[in-house]
Amino acid sequence: MSSAKIAAACALAAVSLSGCGVASKPVAGSAQAVTVAHQEKADPRTRHAKCLKADRIPYSEETVRGPGSGPQGYPSIQIGKAPSGPLAEFAPTPGAAQYAQMQAKNQGFMVIGSALVFPNQAPDTLMTKVIACMDEGVSG
Repeated sequence: MSSAKIAAACALAAVSLSGCGVASKPVAGSAQAVTVAHQEKADPRTRHAKCLKADRIPYSEETVRGPGSGPQGYPSIQIGKAPSGPLAEFAPTPGAAQYAQMQAKNQGFMVIGSALVFPNQAPDTLMTKVIACMDEGVSG
């Protein structure tokens, strides 16, 4: 094989392989990029719900308007039955949860990461499991 044919074959292979795995990404800050980022953001309840399910603790996912939450409310998990079962509300950030705790007139809840956990009348054995699940993946 002549060197010209080898060079042509290598050039053809390089051109055909250069397009593999290339995906068009949206421009940062564009509406499309914001939509993609929003879709990729995980629901804060997912990880904690998996833990509750693994411990066979009954729960339901809701949205409530708790202390410091905006007009849309916070995503939440009602553990057991209201009003006696614990309630975990998820603020957007741990700082927002701490701010809600400082601003709240009702101090009957604890902050674990971005979760505001209301024990209500739950027994200590259940609260120990709930706190362990809410603490999963929380740093600091």
